[in-house]
Amino acid sequence: MNLELPSSPLLVTLFAESPWTIVFPMLAIAAALAWWGARTDRVRAILAGVAMMFCAAAILALAAVQVSPGEHAQVTVRSLVAAAESADLPRLRACFAPDASMHYGGPDSPGDDLERLMHAAESLSGKHRIESNTVTELSIATKDANTGIVMLGCRTTTASSYAAIPTRWWIEVRRQTNGEWLIERLAWIELLNQVPARGTL
Repeated sequence: MNLELPSSPLLVTLFAESPWTIVFPMLAIAAALAWWGARTDRVRAILAGVAMMFCAAAILALAAVQVSPGEHAQVTVRSLVAAAESADLPRLRACFAPDASMHYGGPDSPGDDLERLMHAAESLSGKHRIESNTVTELSIATKDANTGIVMLGCRTTTASSYAAIPTRWWIEVRRQTNGEWLIERLAWIELLNQVPARGTL
């Protein structure tokens, strides 16, 4: 299924999630100004270049301390992946909100509740034990002030597979009333480049 992430708000992208989008051009211009100023003895150009470098550094510092909803979601998903890899079911469950749901094919398709999901996850310590896993995609987006979206891609070898199997997941993470960032919707959107059937797990 060709499901894409929404776009984060511009200011969130520039000053939190992807600061190099603005910082790299600033540094290039700053270096050019400083070089031109040094060659032509233009002090103002040199000072302008230095000022731009300080501004770029300030943006990077702001991005380092400003955590967006998308970045919070990414941390939660990393914890989910680590828990699945180690078959740590209590830790896995702790990544989900109590009303979380799992969907097949897309986030709006019919879904299963958390109890059914956790029952299926029990196979991670048995026939579907993960022997190796490589994260191939971990894209993020900020949907709103309390919601982050993650697109996760993996190549996973399990005890029941003959080779690494590519999968792709759409994951919505929301800030709870207690401040925790937990998964509310998990959608398995691709299995071997096909839409997985409900109940595949």
